[in-house]
Amino acid sequence: MNDIDIRPVEVHERRQAADAFRAALISGPVSDEMMEAGQASWDDGDFLGAWDGDRCVGNLGAFRFDTTVPGGARLSTAGYSRVGVLPTHTRRGLLTRMMQRSLRESYERGQALASLRASESPIYGRFGYGLAGDFVSTHIVTAKARPLRGTRANGSMRLLRMDEVLDVVPPLYDRVARRWIGTIGRPTWMWKRYLKGATEPASVPFGKGEFVAVHSDAEGVDDGYVHYETSTVENFASPFTAAGTIHDLWGASDEVELALWQYLFDIDLITTWEASERPVNDPIRRALHDVRGYETRAIVDEQWVRLLDVDAALTARTYGPCPATVTIAVSDPLIEANNDRWAISGGGARRSADPADLVVDIATLSTVYMGGVAWRDIAASGLLAVAVDQRVLDLLDALFAVRPAGYCGTFF
Repeated sequence: MNDIDIRPVEVHERRQAADAFRAALISGPVSDEMMEAGQASWDDGDFLGAWDGDRCVGNLGAFRFDTTVPGGARLSTAGYSRVGVLPTHTRRGLLTRMMQRSLRESYERGQALASLRASESPIYGRFGYGLAGDFVSTHIVTAKARPLRGTRANGSMRLLRMDEVLDVVPPLYDRVARRWIGTIGRPTWMWKRYLKGATEPASVPFGKGEFVAVHSDAEGVDDGYVHYETSTVENFASPFTAAGTIHDLWGASDEVELALWQYLFDIDLITTWEASERPVNDPIRRALHDVRGYETRAIVDEQWVRLLDVDAALTARTYGPCPATVTIAVSDPLIEANNDRWAISGGGARRSADPADLVVDIATLSTVYMGGVAWRDIAASGLLAVAVDQRVLDLLDALFAVRPAGYCGTFF
């Protein structure tokens, strides 16, 4: 495959690159309308194409955004997407060449993290990614949800008009949602995609709608929102009912989020709610009148994270109180600067010459970095190369653990 040319995708090559990764993901060529609508996302990323002569046979892209890490810092992130190789050129090392080059270039651009949502989960561990967090898909029965048991924030609700949505929602998300570890900054092009249905008139005469409702506190300050979709359920000779789908639900506090849920459960006619992406330990489940009204339909891997700059990542996040310092040695075959030792305590992390209590590969460190996966669980799964003293694992869990566990809530 040495005759394959891997290079940055030029503007005039975007359509061929788009068709290549779409074919790899079992999709047909992009339409003129879709290509035009997606140009801003291509402008906002760093893309590599693989060329066999004049034919694009592979594509890989990294969007530019930031990720909230434990302690609240926001780290520059390469968000990998649109990754694919044509079936005529797979299993020849082409993806490896593209990914390794792109990861090095992202590191050189100063991005501390890489993140992706995997179409196939076995692929990315060999590049240093670790599964740092999951989400659940849920089904909620309204009749079993009411009355909610939790304490809800006082305030008021309003439905946004279509012309208000793009002005109100993005800054509100940035102000209230980023308290969650793992959330990312959403670029303008992403917001237009997310909110498209709430900013355009309905496409059918009756029975479907997409809405954004905002919660304001007692002083009139917006402190949360929910983006949802509704559709009628047509059953012959049965009462008129509807089902709802939740796309986004974020509040400045747990109490505000409960108030948003209360709003949803009080909407007439809607008997069920679906949400495709919710935190694994979703707070609303225990607040329901009947916890069995909340049904987990699937647990899905969400955040695949790869530390690009270990020093920047470890020193940016905070750590829990711990009676001792633990020194870890990191092994990274791709980025030489990451092959070092760090002493980690409740006060922070620093490079160290001290003997290592634990040697860990970059994928394992990436798995536990966000604080949602326990070191003890990694050891119990047999994923540490050597046996580790239980005391060391306990100390590491005290340092790294974050509650609630991280949750991104954004597909890219």
